[in-house]
Amino acid sequence: MREAPRRHPPSIAEERRRLVGQIATVMEASAVVRDPNSRQLLLQELGHALGGALGYRELVVLRPQIVDLVTVCVDRPGGLRCLAECLELLEPGSTQTIALLLLADEWQAVELLADYDISWLRSLLSTLEATAELRRFVTEARATPAPPWCETAWHLFAHLASANSHGAVPPWLSLLDRIAPAVPQASLSRMNHLTAQLAKDWGMTDQVVASAPSPPSPTGTAYLVIQFEKYGGDDDTYIMSHWYQWASPVWQPIRGEDRHVPYGELEAAVDQVVNETERRWAKLAGAVTIEFVLPWQLINEPVDTWRKELDSPMPSPLTTEYPLVIRSLERLRASQWHRVWRSRWRGLADRVGERKLVHCAAQQHADVQLEAILKRETAVVALVLSETPTSDSVGERQLLVGLRSGVPAIVWHRGSSSTVDLCKTVSSMLGDHASGSEVTELPNRAAQLRQQAWSEDPKGLDQHIGHGFVLLFDDPDRQPVGAVHADGDRRKVPA
Repeated sequence: MREAPRRHPPSIAEERRRLVGQIATVMEASAVVRDPNSRQLLLQELGHALGGALGYRELVVLRPQIVDLVTVCVDRPGGLRCLAECLELLEPGSTQTIALLLLADEWQAVELLADYDISWLRSLLSTLEATAELRRFVTEARATPAPPWCETAWHLFAHLASANSHGAVPPWLSLLDRIAPAVPQASLSRMNHLTAQLAKDWGMTDQVVASAPSPPSPTGTAYLVIQFEKYGGDDDTYIMSHWYQWASPVWQPIRGEDRHVPYGELEAAVDQVVNETERRWAKLAGAVTIEFVLPWQLINEPVDTWRKELDSPMPSPLTTEYPLVIRSLERLRASQWHRVWRSRWRGLADRVGERKLVHCAAQQHADVQLEAILKRETAVVALVLSETPTSDSVGERQLLVGLRSGVPAIVWHRGSSSTVDLCKTVSSMLGDHASGSEVTELPNRAAQLRQQAWSEDPKGLDQHIGHGFVLLFDDPDRQPVGAVHADGDRRKVPA
């Protein structure tokens, strides 16, 4: 059979005319654009966004005026995106706004791949659903969730193509690899050919081959990290920050919006964040761990007793559903402690054999004596305090020594359980010949202990050791400091 003649890529001018026409049609239907006063406000906002006069003609007939405006935006880098965002400001969530945001992404993809025929790719990917797996990949690639209006694989592809690439392989190119298993057999050869050609032209052949999709691996752990920090000199108000990341081997969490919360409303604010995160992850399946980063003033706050769905008739403890640990804000901020912290954490990679993993602090051991013991016993990864670290107590000094000695797991009990019982419990969690993988399972084993407590002693009358069990567990490779904000800005938590 004679091969069909190869179609030449449509010129950038043809694609430009097509998209300008589609954008003009969308804007014609906008109530903001049709109203002269609202249109003037849109133009004013657009001028501010683009940094100066727009330089287009005022015409009597609406459509030619829109075409002229769109043409001006197309000719300015990022102009269409600015136009879409300004319309979103005045007409949030409208059909026209969403359509314009999608077309702005599509124009970026067309410009990026102007030397290739991607019209068939657009048609093909528009028939494929934006699955949860693809959306998760986009979230990890851009460090922000894919917009809800990205409903097809083409929308996700254009969304990635509209962003600057910082990694070795452009994420839109990696996305094509991940889409391939869902492509109909009749189109798969053409798809693979295009992917190979793009990889070759971008000088990424080796990297793309190395990152080719493999069978799905077991779902890892997702994290919600919630941090409290005193707000200035106000003794009653805290800055509550949070980060979230679905299961990924690369720690690059997304930062949510900060809130100023009075002390008495901390539990309710956490409930709001947990519910927001659960709605964000509604289409995903897997385990979630909650971590509270606490300042010294709140280090003994009973966050493990806090509940979710407070507005419901039957709120439930967070610990019945999530592994829950606390972390130290002071250790995260004290960079002079990080070398020994990382060194002790790196030791988890080795089989520890008969070496001592758990150190149970004696009542009289605090300050320099305890620090000397921990410096000598470098295999220790869990420290059990002799008492609750209340203000000016021996337990508080032991906690400080454990933090600056780099011990990743520090345990205490807020109730009446004896140190002996607590040490036996922690040692049984780790086993006699534990390895690093078993140490990192401590949050899950603490969760099982608490769940057992709630099932056997729901009112705490028998004081099951799981009630009041506190686990401070710090992984130096997963720090929220310097995380990427959900709006794309990099911000560091205040020093």
